[in-house]
Amino acid sequence: MNESLEVSWSGEHAIVRMPAELDLANAASVDSQLAHICQGARGVITVDLSGTSFCDSAGLQSLARGHRLATENGGELRLAIGDSPVLRILQLTGTDQVLPVYRDVKHSLDTPRAGA
Repeated sequence: MNESLEVSWSGEHAIVRMPAELDLANAASVDSQLAHICQGARGVITVDLSGTSFCDSAGLQSLARGHRLATENGGELRLAIGDSPVLRILQLTGTDQVLPVYRDVKHSLDTPRAGA
């Protein structure tokens, strides 16, 4: 499945809306697109998971890779959760201890960049 990620900008802050499900079926496409965004952006990238209802290990790997690429390129990747049940998956796997989790996109936008 090849789904295009929706990307919007608020100044130098990229907001990337994830699909309803982030799993093995679309992980390769999401991984490739997110990697491209993370390699090109030097500021904050907020991954909006508020509309995502499911995320498996392949999806978690895509998010972790995006985080690593953003950091290596001088950026910062954040996860905006909203009411998504994906938060529980992040908590159970400990991913919420590695990737910064925010209540929603507004909370991420309102939070200054680390070290700024």
